[in-house]
Amino acid sequence: MNIVLLGHEDIASLYALDGLVKRCPAHRYTVVWSGPMAGRKAAAPELERLEAADRTLFQRYLGRSGTPELFRSAAALRAPNSPEGVETLRAARPDLVVSVRYRRILKDEAIAVPGHGVLNLHSGILPDYRGVMATFWAMLAGEPEIGTTLHRIVDAGIDTGPVVSIQRRSTDYSASYLDNVLALYADGCEKIAQAIEEIDRSGTVTTAEQPAGEGAYFGPPSESDALKFLKTGLKLGDEDLECTFRTIVRSW
Repeated sequence: MNIVLLGHEDIASLYALDGLVKRCPAHRYTVVWSGPMAGRKAAAPELERLEAADRTLFQRYLGRSGTPELFRSAAALRAPNSPEGVETLRAARPDLVVSVRYRRILKDEAIAVPGHGVLNLHSGILPDYRGVMATFWAMLAGEPEIGTTLHRIVDAGIDTGPVVSIQRRSTDYSASYLDNVLALYADGCEKIAQAIEEIDRSGTVTTAEQPAGEGAYFGPPSESDALKFLKTGLKLGDEDLECTFRTIVRSW
C-alpha cells in the first residue's frame, strides 16, 4: 500500500514513525510534518523549554532512523484542509493515512482522500483524555495508568472516532512526563502495524464506537498547570534529555 505518515517535528513522533516503518517495510511511505502552528498562543515557559530541547533532539536523531532519507525529505503540510493541502495529499495517492502526533485537525475533504481512511494514534486513553498532552493531564490527576488509543478519524471531531485498540501501561511517577510519553510508543506502533496488515489483507479493520457523551477534552496546559505539575514533585523532562531518550530507545 501507499501510506502517508502524518507526524510532528518532535522526538516522540520520529521514534514512533521510524518504528512503524521498520515493522511494516513492505509498504511505500510518504512522511509529512505538521510544522509550527500559525498564531499559536505561547506555552508556559517550562513547556517552551521542553519543546526547544525536544526539537534539538529531533534534529540530532533525524539521520539515525532506519530510513533517514525518508524523514529528511519530509515536507511540512501546515494546512491539510486547504485546496493546496488536499491536492498534496492526493498527489501522494495514499491507500491509507496514519497520524501520530500531527498537530492539525483533518476535515472531510482531506479525510476522504485515502481509500482505506485515516488512522490516528492518540497518546491517551479514550474517551477519558481527548485533546493535547493527555499523559501530562493523566499524571497531574494521579492516574495509575496511561496509554495510547488507535482510532479512525472519520470527521473533524477531536479524538472521537471509532476505536481500533487501547494499550495501557502503569504510570511511572519516578520518571518524567517525556519518559512516560516515549514509553507508550513501542506498544502503540505495534498495534498500528497490526492494523495496517489487517487492512492490507481484508480492506478493513475491526473497530468499536466510543461511548456517546462520555470523556473529557483537555487543552494545552497553562503556566499555572505546569507549575502545579512541578510543585507536586513531577518532572516534565530530565536535565539530560538525550541520555533519557537513549535509555528508553536502546536501538538508537
